[in-house]
Amino acid sequence: METVQNIVSSIIKGFVEYPEDVELHESLDSDDKGELSVINVKVNRKDVGVCIGNQGNTAEALRRIISLVGFKQTGKRIYLKIDAPKIPKDYFEYN
Repeated sequence: METVQNIVSSIIKGFVEYPEDVELHESLDSDDKGELSVINVKVNRKDVGVCIGNQGNTAEALRRIISLVGFKQTGKRIYLKIDAPKIPKDYFEYN
C-alpha cells in the first residue's frame, strides 16, 4: 500500500500550490461489495478546488487512476477521498 500512497502523494503534490500541506491517511471500510481501503487526502484549503476540478472531473480522474493502480499493486479495492473543509460562502469575497 505504501507504493499506492507514494503515487497519490506525487500526483497531487505535482499540481497543488501548497505541496507541503498534502497529508495522506489510510483507513479500512466496507460496502456492499466487501472491504476496501480508503485513502483520505487533506490539502491546503486554497488547493481543494484544484483537486476536485470543474464538476469533480479531476477528483474522478484521480480516483480511477488510483483504483486501477491500487488494485494491480495490492489486489484490494481502493477509494480516494479528498477531505474538503466547509468554506463559508463569503470566503472568496475577502481572500
